[in-house]
Amino acid sequence: MLTAPFVLDTAGALGTPEELDLDNLSPEELEKIAAPWPVHWLFPPKPGDPDRVVNLFAGPGGWDAGVRDVLEHDLDTVGVEVHKDASATARAAGFRRIIADVRSLDPKHPALRWVRGLMVSAPCQCWTPAGKRAGQDPRNQELLLDVFTAAFEATFGHWHDSGPCWEQDECLICGDPDWDGYSGFTGPLLTLDEVRAPMAELTDERIGLIAEVLIWSLSLTAQWDNLRWLAMEQSSALPETILDGIREELWSADWCSAEYRVLDAVDYGLASRRKRVFLMAARHAYVDMAALTPKAPLPTTTAAEALGWPAGIRVNTRGVRKTAGGNCWSADKPATGITSKIRGWYWEHDKDRKFSLDEAALLVGFAPGYPWTGSRSSCTQQIGDVVAPPMGCVVIGSLLREPWEHKLRIHLSKIYGHPADHSSPKESHMNGTNTTEVETEYGKVTVRRVASDTVPKNKRDWTISYEVTGPRMKGLVHVQPQFRTDDFEVLPSQVAVMMSSNRYSDTHAEFTVNGVELDDTQLFHIAEPSDAQRFDFWRRTGEHRRSELSDAGTARTRAGLRAVLETHFADELLVHDQATAYARARHRSRTFETRRSLEAKIAEAEELEQTIEGIRHRLGLLGDLEEIAAAQRPAAPPEDVPEGTPADVVELKPEPESGEVPIEALRAGDRVRATGNNTLGRTVTRDGVLLTEPKMATVQDWGKRVKKWRLYIDEPGADPTRSNSVTLWPDATVERLGAERQLALVAAA
Repeated sequence: MLTAPFVLDTAGALGTPEELDLDNLSPEELEKIAAPWPVHWLFPPKPGDPDRVVNLFAGPGGWDAGVRDVLEHDLDTVGVEVHKDASATARAAGFRRIIADVRSLDPKHPALRWVRGLMVSAPCQCWTPAGKRAGQDPRNQELLLDVFTAAFEATFGHWHDSGPCWEQDECLICGDPDWDGYSGFTGPLLTLDEVRAPMAELTDERIGLIAEVLIWSLSLTAQWDNLRWLAMEQSSALPETILDGIREELWSADWCSAEYRVLDAVDYGLASRRKRVFLMAARHAYVDMAALTPKAPLPTTTAAEALGWPAGIRVNTRGVRKTAGGNCWSADKPATGITSKIRGWYWEHDKDRKFSLDEAALLVGFAPGYPWTGSRSSCTQQIGDVVAPPMGCVVIGSLLREPWEHKLRIHLSKIYGHPADHSSPKESHMNGTNTTEVETEYGKVTVRRVASDTVPKNKRDWTISYEVTGPRMKGLVHVQPQFRTDDFEVLPSQVAVMMSSNRYSDTHAEFTVNGVELDDTQLFHIAEPSDAQRFDFWRRTGEHRRSELSDAGTARTRAGLRAVLETHFADELLVHDQATAYARARHRSRTFETRRSLEAKIAEAEELEQTIEGIRHRLGLLGDLEEIAAAQRPAAPPEDVPEGTPADVVELKPEPESGEVPIEALRAGDRVRATGNNTLGRTVTRDGVLLTEPKMATVQDWGKRVKKWRLYIDEPGADPTRSNSVTLWPDATVERLGAERQLALVAAA
């Protein structure tokens, strides 16, 4: 429990880590401090170093293979996995593993100070139809949501307003003589052991493992404030209630964006169906979920095509036992979802023909020869549980804004034998020889992309070379990315074109038009093909001498340049890839300056948010005053009783159909109308039956953790979920509707 007051001004400023004195320590001493993490993680990363990433429940390497082998992106990743065979598989494939229970490691370890990414794939058997589905029990879910709330209390605590609170006699913040009076989070109120303790009440302990995604992400955020992104994979049967619970706690910790989507790997070219839900979150940026959608459909691969089987094969998965879904699937379609049971699957007409490990792994996107380690049963369990590498490529690529589509197509072509550019938007304007033809006013100009040895090796990653042939023109032209002068441009949006070279250039280019060779021509700041019209050109006339090209030659050269630019800009993915390579290699300082400028804009936005919150608070006070004024209005005089009404007559009158009542007076089954906030903080009005008794809960309200009533209102028979919940302040009232009229005896006056 909290023993001393902690106050911070914003989520993420909670950590006050002490600097480690690592000077003059021996390698053995450094290893002891860093254990079980890498020694170099104790020290700040150098400019250009890959992001440091923790991979929880890392398994045999699905995420890792997706990033390294498919996306071809460099991350400094360390995985944590308790299963020894899965860890051995990952290590044999070249990935680092710590063999340990995730719950036994400390997220506040000093070696984790500069971790920027977190990947989590907790076991899913408790959620899926293939398991006992204990996670679907509402009691287990409610307990898990309480653990989520406790995880926040163990990292950030509660928000404390400026000035003394109503419990100032007992409050450790108000009671601290050194408190400066400002608002902030209280700091940790629980230990992580106390957070995890209630999980013992779950009917399946694996249900609670999904809470580690919050325990680790919130701990890293509160302690170090360097975590920038999170990727979580889980069964598609995971209830939305749990996903929304994770998102709410991340938002409470000032994470900018947290989104989730169910993806089927078959839609991304995999030869088997594999539905999983992926949650993607970013600390200081918005997650672009549209980036998960390929620009054109990826090739569909049947199991038979992927495995090289003849047509007509049917695979038996359950022997002679019949089920509602059948016990066979056709290999002429993508395979059904691969599970550990594949160890016993066989050809329907040949019981001795079973799947090899390579065949099973190929169906989930691994290249043949992956070093599966352990017994056959252990290996098929690893294959059934692993994150499919193509999906790791898609999700991490989208989250980090790395172009993934073309690289995924290349990977699929390698393992399934499809042409790399099959159905690809990349080079879709070209034929198989990377050649395109452009109509100009001088006739048809042919532009062919080539790999040129005239470009120095240190420039080839971002230089595109084209051979140009057309009516009275030919040459070798190079196109390179170029920045504008805009401080906020992270990637270059313009290009420079080399059409000839001089004695000072290390890149040779040439262009001849009307039999005349251009001289010393490099063109800058080109944003679109029409920019070709603004350039003039020079001809070579002798040793170090030149003269202006004729008007006819200039016009023809502009046409050839426009053909090159149209070809280049049409290949959007290639342009983006080269721009990224150029920015990384040549303009690291610009990235730093851009981030600094963006941080200044973010600070301005945060100041504006504080102003808006102040206005909202004043509007709330005004609303309270209006309610008080209405309550103090004098009652209307009583109506006159008509003459002749007997005094002893008792009249039956219905109780009023509606009326404002305190929330504590409500009972389950009452028909009510309530206006409050939904789980996203938006104001909503819900009409219907109160599904459960009113419950006081801790919720997030404009950056503060507060106590509110939580009501579940829907049609009779509906289940209470976050989609039909509404939260109201403790002193709020609710309109009770008179759907069930009760007769009351009212004596006539």
